[in-house]
Amino acid sequence: MIALDKNVGQYLGDAFRNGHAVHAYIIVGGKQYVKNLLKECALVAMCQNHAGDNCEACKKVLQGEHLDVINLPTDSVKNKLTVGDIAYLVEESYRRPVDNSAQRVFCIDATNSVSGVGCELWQNKLLKTLEEPIEGIYIFIGVTDAEMLLPTVRSRCQILKQARLSVAEVRQALTEKSFDLAYCEMAAAMSDGSVQTGERILANRFVFEAYRLATSIATEMLSTKVALKYASQMLALRDNILDCLGFLTLLLRESIVYRLTPELCLLPHSKNTIDQICSNYTLSAAEGCIEKINLAKKQLDDGANVTAVVDRLLISILETKHLCRK
Repeated sequence: MIALDKNVGQYLGDAFRNGHAVHAYIIVGGKQYVKNLLKECALVAMCQNHAGDNCEACKKVLQGEHLDVINLPTDSVKNKLTVGDIAYLVEESYRRPVDNSAQRVFCIDATNSVSGVGCELWQNKLLKTLEEPIEGIYIFIGVTDAEMLLPTVRSRCQILKQARLSVAEVRQALTEKSFDLAYCEMAAAMSDGSVQTGERILANRFVFEAYRLATSIATEMLSTKVALKYASQMLALRDNILDCLGFLTLLLRESIVYRLTPELCLLPHSKNTIDQICSNYTLSAAEGCIEKINLAKKQLDDGANVTAVVDRLLISILETKHLCRK
């Protein structure tokens, strides 16, 4: 049985038991957690007592076999919502429960579907169902940022946000597990408030390699000739490029904080690295490069060619550094 998030699963459990549950929720969490958070929502909606390992309904939800829990998008490979997915939801919402249930639950993973082509179409298609709720129908929309959804959708749902520990709390928990302190700081800063994610970062050699590569780019990439080398290294870590970009953003932000409010630094045991980054990037250069990285992340999320995005990003970082030196 999975543990319930305090701000999502536990809250919903109380709401359902007390008869206070609303018909639609937006569930906000880290991208790697949204699927589990939606599963928590389905658990408490289908089994309000959350009876545990011997509960048949809970087992079916956890195994993805409950006929009254419908997960969208239907294409799990592309994982992008379409108007067709929402049309399917609307059609199924009028059907009676079929699996010894009193309700039907729709779990919508919208983490890849709140920007780009078609994002407004599926949301507008969903509006009527949100405006005219059907008894016994519960809709949970999982996103990483509720502000990316249309205001008309947000206004018709209750927003629940994943519980998070502070960076200091995660760092302390990781150091108690005997990890190196400097690496614990890095993992805690990228953990999204989760000790489990911090452990994943420290235990996964590919994620760890992405951190080392990001550090090398921030401290040693000084020319376009060197940029070609780093582009090939990033492509070799293709499955962890987003981790690398996340670490690069963290290091640049730390260089900004270090110069403005050093007491708020998250990586005090990486002072030598941050000093080197400060000498490489002016404040305006660091800020500009973070904008370039965020643009690259969006392009990758939208399905752009990885090689082209990486090449363009590294060249734009060097150009930004040069322009901000003038």
